[in-house]
Amino acid sequence: MTAWSKLLLATTRLIDLHDSAHEPGSPFVQVSQEQRRGLRDGYWLDLGCLLLDFLLDMDFTTNSAFVSQTRCLAALRDHYPELPADDLAFVINLLSTPSELHYRVSSSDIDASERTVSSSKRTALIEKQGHTGQVRLTPSGRQAVTLASQVEDLLYSEYDAAKILAALARGDFARIPDITNQILMATRGLTQELRRVRENPSREGKLQAFLDNERHYHNALSTIQNTLLGARSQLSTPEVMSRFEQWREAQEEEWDLRMLSGAIGRVLTAIENLSRRLSELLSDIAEGRIQSMGVIDFSDLARGLLSQPLPTAMRDAIVPRMMPFAVTTVVPRVDTLMPLIETRRAETRATALVFDEQQDVPQDDPLLVRFLDTQGPALRERLDRSPLSLPEALEEAWHRLGDEDCLAQLLNTFVDTQLLDERLTVGIEPRRFVVTLDDGRRIEGAVTPSLRFAQEDTV
Repeated sequence: MTAWSKLLLATTRLIDLHDSAHEPGSPFVQVSQEQRRGLRDGYWLDLGCLLLDFLLDMDFTTNSAFVSQTRCLAALRDHYPELPADDLAFVINLLSTPSELHYRVSSSDIDASERTVSSSKRTALIEKQGHTGQVRLTPSGRQAVTLASQVEDLLYSEYDAAKILAALARGDFARIPDITNQILMATRGLTQELRRVRENPSREGKLQAFLDNERHYHNALSTIQNTLLGARSQLSTPEVMSRFEQWREAQEEEWDLRMLSGAIGRVLTAIENLSRRLSELLSDIAEGRIQSMGVIDFSDLARGLLSQPLPTAMRDAIVPRMMPFAVTTVVPRVDTLMPLIETRRAETRATALVFDEQQDVPQDDPLLVRFLDTQGPALRERLDRSPLSLPEALEEAWHRLGDEDCLAQLLNTFVDTQLLDERLTVGIEPRRFVVTLDDGRRIEGAVTPSLRFAQEDTV
């Protein structure tokens, strides 16, 4: 039974309760064993679990960078050699589409018995870029992998570090990367929690928990660090190296001693980062800077400035630093804002959206459309008589549409021949050409391209 199966065993009936349409107060309390929907062969679930495990490995390797679907497909084809790309796209779209969960929380601190309905759409396990299709784990996805892996708190990870020494002593080298990943996930989880506390000190419960356990965290970090340093030093001893070589020869997969050393090194780096962030948090608390941190509500700040303007000296110092250097820089391109608009629309819409880069078709160039409508028939008649090279097209003024210059549109027909006719193809002649237009522009090339119909090609 895999870790993912254990996670599903622990959560499936909770999902059934969430989806239940049972009326409150109904006397019919018996529940029958229902048949779940689907193919009931575990195919889609296995694909999703394998994808999440692969993205977790990429998360460790690339520090949470996006991964292309091509790499995901190649990794999953190690398990399913005939896996179609459409199956992977379906799994990615499903795991990246949020589903709304409804639950109840205490409405006030005064009367905890009153519980109000709340909801959340932070259920997507994968984050997908709309234009590139690249993917990575969301915070919910990392939490799902964490729950499936049954990672303990960092305070107890020192015992996990001792397991590395035990694995070295028994020669169970394959277990070392899994153990280090568990420690690494616990360390990075605490590091992110520290960052969130520094950004939002209003989470007093978390802050107080760190203060109460500060000495224990330092002791745990020191113990884990010393244990890992001892394990890494053992890897360089002749006795362990000899046992590792004997063990590696009996394995089907390729293993290298640097893989184990690198896994331990990643944990040591994460511990160093965590220790530094914990020290910074304690320093901020000691010096009283913790109250000045946190998320700033700029709407409240703007309303405050309306009711009580800034002093003149402060205003004169701030305003010049907020102004643009030139007027031309304050108007951004619309294309760069489209991803932000699509993301904001996905957050505010009641219906879930699945972003697919195949739907992001750019708008047609209106000048290109008019050029093809006007010049297209005549160009096809001209090509029926003989092939047309680019210098000949320029000399015959095919790039002029009345008073408009359509040089870019003409060149586009040589690049994408299907704009004029699906039977067209491009021929390349190994001779240079130089053409000077009436307005002084100079066009030259090392080879001469020409448009022709496919049946006119010569061998």
